[in-house]
Amino acid sequence: MVELYFTRVGNFSMNASPSFHVLPLAAGYARDLLDWRYQPPYDFYDPPEVNDPEHYIQQLLNPELRFHAIVGAGIADHSTANTADRNKTMIGFCSYGIDGQVLGGDYSLSALDIGLGMKPCFTGQGLGGPFLQAILHHARLNYAAVRFRLTVADFNRRALNLYHQLGFYAVDGFSDPEQQIAYTILLADTESLEAMTCQ
Repeated sequence: MVELYFTRVGNFSMNASPSFHVLPLAAGYARDLLDWRYQPPYDFYDPPEVNDPEHYIQQLLNPELRFHAIVGAGIADHSTANTADRNKTMIGFCSYGIDGQVLGGDYSLSALDIGLGMKPCFTGQGLGGPFLQAILHHARLNYAAVRFRLTVADFNRRALNLYHQLGFYAVDGFSDPEQQIAYTILLADTESLEAMTCQ
């Protein structure tokens, strides 16, 4: 599970009103994702170094994990020439379901877990709100969830602040027994999010 974070690293151009779309993750987007590298301390979210990248890509394409690409029209990525579709630049990805959970957390309450990550060159540019709202809008249209859940590493204060601003509230905290990283679990009711969107 990878989260959105914000720090100024990047080289891109954007028009005034980017338009985000959520699409099932295709192999080209999954392959691009393997090259993402974040600045410390967010390198915690770097994709793993793998000996068999095609095997990892097939895991990302597993329909049970429901990985999606978030693409933007009107945004140009100059960080790489390896783009899956030059008319639809990949801004980040998300997953709906179990991939958004972290070992050690209490996920007994019924909710749709969401994992997400933004491409390093697009972080720190004020795209976080529209990016997450596109992910939530897609979830409302396609999944019958009463509430959404995010699991966020505690050191990622900027992501936590954004999620609170968008209507999520903390319900639990725990430490990953393998990596000893502290996490916060946040929830948001779909009705509350819809009311905030309409304001």
